[in-house]
Formats: sequence, C-alpha cells, structure tokens
Amino acid sequence: MPASIGPGETVALHPRIGDIRDLLTFRVAMLGAAGDRIAQQWLATEFGFRIVEWRVLGIIAASEPVRFFEVARALLIDKGQLSRVVNVLAKKGLVEAEPDPDDQRTIRLRTTGEGADVHRRILARAFERNQLVVAALTPGELETLFSLLDKLQPMMSHRAARPAEEAET
Repeated sequence: MPASIGPGETVALHPRIGDIRDLLTFRVAMLGAAGDRIAQQWLATEFGFRIVEWRVLGIIAASEPVRFFEVARALLIDKGQLSRVVNVLAKKGLVEAEPDPDDQRTIRLRTTGEGADVHRRILARAFERNQLVVAALTPGELETLFSLLDKLQPMMSHRAARPAEEAET
C-alpha cells in the first residue's frame, strides 16, 4: 500500500521483508553480481579485459572527451583505482589523456582509433549477451524495466556520491 507524501501524491512502500533476499537492493546486487561473473569470463577469454577496464573504456567512449573525475563519478570508483585502469588502457594503446583546456588541474580522456574499434567490438558482444538476459521478458516488461531503472539510477547515484552521513537522510 502506498504512503502519502502530500496532497494527491503517494510513494510506494517496499514489500514486506522476511530476510535479506527480499530487499530490492540485494536482489539487484545479486543480478549484477551474476552478470559481472559471466561478463568477466567472456571479457577475459575473448578480449583479455577485466570488467573494470571494459567499463572505463565504455564510459570514455560514450562521453569523450571526458574529464577524469567524471569517469570516476559515473562508475562510482575512487580516483586511485581509475588512474591504475587508465594507465593499463593507455599502455594497451586504447585511451589517451590530455590536459583539460578549461581546467589545467585535470585531464580529459578519449579513446584512440584502436580503442574505439575495441570498444565497438566489445559493445557488440555485450549486446548479444544482454539479448540473452532480456529474452526472459516481454517487450512491455522490458520497456517498463528500463523506465524504472531510468527513474531509480539517478537518485541512487546522487545518494552514493554524497558523504555517508548525508546519504542516510
């Protein structure tokens, strides 16, 4: 049953929780963990990539040129870890860093020609793999799922970026 938040407005209440397996965040995390395990296997076998390398390359390719801190924020990883991954990708000749012309204190990242090609090949394979997952849903269910994710993701990303003491409020 929804709870009222104001005149004519309601919010959903989480269904009854018997144990951890009933929590939305736990269920989403387990879905993500299963997907990560499967992806890590084919990424390593077919492309010699770790999943974090793929995600960094993917965000750079999707947003290039992109500021270093924006990649860290998008992936919810710390700058030290991102720096190590960027160095690996740069040594593979897939990304390059350049000073940000608007702010000399930071760098912008972009893919190289080879990086863009590798990105396209991995993305095509990831799409094939995702097709297997979404095949369990009807077209309407899939549209609803993506609509709901579009609603939840920005709110959760915003909360995750806040200091721990503020994220609880």
